[in-house]
This record gives sequence, structure tokens and C-alpha cells, in this order.
Amino acid sequence: MGSGKRWKIATVRGIPVYVSTSWVFVVVWVAWSQYAVLLRDYSALTEGEGLVLALVVTVSFFGSVLIHEGAHAVMARSLDLPVMGITMVFWGGATETKASGRGAGGEFLVAFVGPASTLVMAGVFWAVSQSIHGVASEVVAWLAGISLIFAAVNTLPGFPLDGGRMLLAAVWGISGNRRTGMRAAGYVGMAIGLAAAAFAVWTIGQGDTLTAVFVGYLAFIMIATGRSMEGRIAFRDQLVQGTVADAMRPPPRAVPADLSLADTLDRYLRDSPGGWFPVVDDGRVIGTVSMATASRVGARDPLR
Repeated sequence: MGSGKRWKIATVRGIPVYVSTSWVFVVVWVAWSQYAVLLRDYSALTEGEGLVLALVVTVSFFGSVLIHEGAHAVMARSLDLPVMGITMVFWGGATETKASGRGAGGEFLVAFVGPASTLVMAGVFWAVSQSIHGVASEVVAWLAGISLIFAAVNTLPGFPLDGGRMLLAAVWGISGNRRTGMRAAGYVGMAIGLAAAAFAVWTIGQGDTLTAVFVGYLAFIMIATGRSMEGRIAFRDQLVQGTVADAMRPPPRAVPADLSLADTLDRYLRDSPGGWFPVVDDGRVIGTVSMATASRVGARDPLR
């Protein structure tokens, strides 16, 4: 289990895969809504058949999302970039890697393979739908259509979508300046976000609430991310001008190993109740001590 917001469910070729709490709720909601729609639209289905089909749709859909994120990870690994993990979240997934470490070309390739893999999955679902019949064929055809839509949406040139990273990489490659690419992706993303917000308002008028919520949320994220781009650029410029030493706090005072716990509490810990201090014996760090650890032992043996 992670920090309380995500859980580790697997490790694939050394890459940890996590699911977030929000993702679990979305999976349950998708499965239930698919089940309800299938029983409503196909009266010949039994409840058991509807449940099986709903589970197949849910697993196939989120499996394709995982393939999308896996494509990012595979491409990053092929460029010798570290991949810290993949996290499934309610809006899709996130692959933790530093694609910019291989320049504009590396950033473009890592971003590109995500929607490309989703497009391939749309083709696979369509081919399967043509080889089977009945309700199952229509359900798989729906998977092909929704995958095609997600592939198209993901290529929109604005953050945090893959299309925004591809735009950043393209402008970076042409201009030779990553900051210019970031600005371009930010401003274009805001423009697309405003257009998406207008579309969401229009769909509400058409009675399509579900589409309006999805598009409206996407618009909000793109506008907010685009507006924050100048701040991110300024922060990045500050980091470039500094060193690691500038960002570090002074090291804590060392506690001699032969000091009693009572004296340690008085001289070190009471002024920094949340801090940790290295314990040093003859110039060598042999451990750490904090208010919590010292209090537990000190309550029994304060002179230790």
C-alpha cells in the first residue's frame, strides 16, 4: 500500500503499477453503468449475461488504458530513461518518467506512443467485433468507438494530454528552446480548453449531461494547466540558476552517541519535536534519534 492514496498491485519488468482510490470508484461506476445499459437496451439478456458482458467491457476498457501507459513506459525504457511507476487514476493513467532527459525527440516519442497504442486497440476491437455476432459484437464495436475517441482526445495539443507534450516537443525541436515549447503548449491548451468549455455548455442544452461533465472537466484541467505554465517556467528558470546545495537546508546537529536520552531531549529534541538527528560515534553516523523514538525509550530508561 502506498501513502493512502494509491495501492501497489503489481510489478511488471521492474516497474511498479499502482491504482488510486479514485480509480477504484470509477471502475465500479463504469461496470455498474454498463450493466444497467446492457439490461436496458437488450431485453433478451439475462442478469447473469449482462453482468458478464459488463465485466468484459470494463476489463477491456481499463486494460487498454493500461496498455496506453505501458507504451509510454516501454518507449521510455528503450531510450534508457528510468520509469518510476505507472499509476491508474480516475481520468486514465500516469507514467512517471522524465522524457525530456532525451531531448525534444525523446519527449515526442514517449508522448506519441500513448495515443498510437490506443488507436491500435481501437483497430483490434473493431476487428474482433467483425468476427463475432449478436450483442457481443455491438459491445466490442462500442469499445472500438470509445477507444478511437480517447485516442483523438489525447492528441489535442494542450497539457496535460499527450498532444500537449507532442506540441511542446515539436516547438522545442524547431526553436531549440524548451521554454518556447512550454509556452506554446500552455497557450494552445488554454484556447482548446475554452473551446471545450463552450462545447460542454452546448451539450448541457442538448440534454447530454454525461458528455458535458467529461468535456467540462477536461476544459477545466486544460485551462488551469495552461494558466499555470508561466509560473512553471519561472520556477524552472530559478532552479536552473541554482545548485543542489542552494536548495538544501543546513544539516542537523549531530548527537554524540554517549549522551543520555534525558540530555538529548533537553539539548536537541525539545526545540525540534518533529526533527531527526544523526547519532555519531567517533565521527561515524550509527543511527538517528527523534522525539518519538527517544520518548519511548526514555520513559523507561532516561539515563540510557
